Amino acid sequence: MEVNMKDIARHAGVSVSTVSRVLNGQGYIRQETREKVLRAIEKYHYIPNNSARNLKREAVKAVGIVVKGFSNPFFVRMLDVVQRVLEEKGYLMYLHPIDPLEDEVEEAVSLVKEKKPMGILFLGGNFEHGREKLDLLSVPYVMLAMMMNRDRVEDSRYSSVSIDDYRETYEVGRRVWRAGHRRVAVMGFHERETSVSGLRVSAFQQALWDCGSAEGRIIKADSFSMEAGYSAAKKLLRQEEHITCLFCIADVLALGAMRAIHEAGLRVPEDIAVIGFDGIEAGRFSVPSLATVRQPGEAMAESGVGVLIGCIEQGRQSSHLVFPAEFFEGESFVKLEEPLVL
Repeated sequence: MEVNMKDIARHAGVSVSTVSRVLNGQGYIRQETREKVLRAIEKYHYIPNNSARNLKREAVKAVGIVVKGFSNPFFVRMLDVVQRVLEEKGYLMYLHPIDPLEDEVEEAVSLVKEKKPMGILFLGGNFEHGREKLDLLSVPYVMLAMMMNRDRVEDSRYSSVSIDDYRETYEVGRRVWRAGHRRVAVMGFHERETSVSGLRVSAFQQALWDCGSAEGRIIKADSFSMEAGYSAAKKLLRQEEHITCLFCIADVLALGAMRAIHEAGLRVPEDIAVIGFDGIEAGRFSVPSLATVRQPGEAMAESGVGVLIGCIEQGRQSSHLVFPAEFFEGESFVKLEEPLVL
């Protein structure tokens, strides 16, 4: 008599879903429970019907979302839109947050093998990977909030929806210089120029050089969080180097930095002007309100899902949409009456 999953669950004294989780390596299972299930499988010579399980998965309309930087409020806002649009189109969403040090493409390849989504949406991470690695992805994929390498956009074989991070950040650097700031620092996270963080730091530095100023001091945060911005700013202030403007490549870093500046007995923007990037809602309600580059996150998210579904359902060719961003003055940025000279 052929044994099925219900028989294994009954003999092991567990639920069918527990047996499924053991077989798929998903979720937390107590070691004692796992061993009971495995003993029952061995005793009754149960062979999982992988073909049937895979056919069932393939019949499900679903999209995998690989997120690097899940705690970033800007991404959370975009994910709300992504989920809503996918539900409207009849798709399930497999949300797959990953660690900042993990490779998003390798994680996506594993997700495709395990869950069988019809497409992948990347949110955050590096925007340039080797063709050999990308070819391992067997489903359409879109990079959201990441613009492709500016020299390779036209001949790339995958899609992206983003702002032009380099151009928008370069303009921030020019704005800072025109406002009279010469003692400047930039706070980033990842130094590689294939990451959005590295690209923004590089663009800001290049703008200062092109304006005839020395490059800004680079401060590295440990992650995309207010706590990381707070800690990095405290370290900068302890070094007693007087700066008049701090540019942070993400709003969450800027909000944490403003707290550190306040605790040091300094004022924003009178002593140190602060600029962020993204345009998260919390920046509007901080005191002072945060000057920032606002990304049209909701519109980008909706377009990203639309591009991916077009590739899935209609076999559309790759496309690269670039949205404009907007600089919001806020209250944390101020022009100097007399530019300081190094």
